[in-house]
Amino acid sequence: MQTLEAIAKRKSTRDFDPGKTVSDEIIDTIVKAGCQAPIGAGKKESLHLTVCRNKEILDEINRSTAAAMKMEVRDFFYGAPAAIFVSASEEQMAPGIEYANAACVIENMLIAATDAGVDNIYLWGAVQGLSRNREMCAKMGIPEGFRPVSAAAIGYSMSGAAEPRELSVSLSTNYI
Repeated sequence: MQTLEAIAKRKSTRDFDPGKTVSDEIIDTIVKAGCQAPIGAGKKESLHLTVCRNKEILDEINRSTAAAMKMEVRDFFYGAPAAIFVSASEEQMAPGIEYANAACVIENMLIAATDAGVDNIYLWGAVQGLSRNREMCAKMGIPEGFRPVSAAAIGYSMSGAAEPRELSVSLSTNYI
């Protein structure tokens, strides 16, 4: 698949088949794509990736996030059998740059997943409880001094693959 084809085909999936897993080889490819993302000041050591395929941990994150957001427990991962978390060092060179860096990493991973035929979704809400839960972060192997800032859920949609959309300018744009 060509890059623009993968971009046109990528969609946010909210109906993952929890019983259909993604192979280690494909996950490694997705993670490698994320590692090629542009990072502010080139400080790759300011980010950490955690691949989680453990349903009990994902369920625990769901409970922690629901409690932090003062809402009923729900599946913030939409049944995905795997999630990849991007954590950022608490020491950043500029305020908010960790979110920009994480977004670049995740976008690369989502495009690579789509290219490999793996459905996906960018997650932000799912990490809200996790980022405040040091015990859970330690359980997941997130280094001390880092906190999760976003994640991607990956798997296979129960409703089938997305159809490519036509690329168009759909955001307010001006040319000078």
